[in-house]
Amino acid sequence: MAKKTTLQAAVYCSVLVLSFATVARAGEPIGFTAIKFDTTLESLDLSGGPYPMPLASDPGNALGDSVEGYGFVDSTVLLTLSAGMATLGEACALGGGGVGVDAGQSECDFFPANPIDPMELDGDHFDVQSFFDVFFDITVTDVDNRPGRDFAGQADGASFTLTDNGPASVSTFHAATFDKDAPNFGLIPPPQSDPYIGHFDIVIPLGGDINGNGEDDKIKFQLASHAAGDAFRTFTTLPNGTVIDEFDSAAFLAGAVVDVSTDPPFTLGAGSSNNPAFSGPGALTGPTTATSTLVNPVVPEPSTALLLVVGLIGLLGCRRKR
Repeated sequence: MAKKTTLQAAVYCSVLVLSFATVARAGEPIGFTAIKFDTTLESLDLSGGPYPMPLASDPGNALGDSVEGYGFVDSTVLLTLSAGMATLGEACALGGGGVGVDAGQSECDFFPANPIDPMELDGDHFDVQSFFDVFFDITVTDVDNRPGRDFAGQADGASFTLTDNGPASVSTFHAATFDKDAPNFGLIPPPQSDPYIGHFDIVIPLGGDINGNGEDDKIKFQLASHAAGDAFRTFTTLPNGTVIDEFDSAAFLAGAVVDVSTDPPFTLGAGSSNNPAFSGPGALTGPTTATSTLVNPVVPEPSTALLLVVGLIGLLGCRRKR
């Protein structure tokens, strides 16, 4: 009976020692690991064109290509972040345990931001979801010298700015490999091939009747995508751990000028929503700055020697009990 009790005690102590080792390696992923970043778009300065915008008043459709009284005016566009509304976001990377991110999952809300050990995660595969709620200003300028191709009620060369539009919620999903030595561990920003895409219904009143049918008109944005260029990315890590990400961007937007009766469409940017163009006619491009702050605490990996010491202490304790 005494031998059996001694054997049970030895097993118990072995389990205890392994438990101590597991606690000491708190960063080691068990099942899955969720890594979270709080993100902010600090600046966005995209310009391009000319784009045909249905903003000329042509009730008789005399210009030849008008749509139900809307004439098209070649226009340049400047897209910037709103000065009065912050553009905030979040990124969540999930790895291990067969857990992945899919389009039906909302951010990282269901997963705790436990401490991570970069040494343990180096080289691991992660599925990353990232999103922003974008508030933006847009300035449209008439650059069309053709007769009659002027913004309704405005002189040739006029421009107007629509401010504080949004939020335009855009998100992306991509795969990444954890790199312990890379800024943001190589998890964000997403690659150029995985742009942020948003489907929404942002309506901006224009305060007038362009096509002369007695109905006030609005600009409506229905789709937008924003790609972070792979080339020329730079990263600056601040003392508090925040990373400043700087890169070139390209955007593609689809919208329409609408009233109750009609809605002639327009697009801003070149390429497509899945692949905004960074060059060529019509590209809507420019510099972008974002910040990212890791939410998870970072723990150093305990040395093998430290684990052995913990184990020996546990064994010595067990020997005393016997």
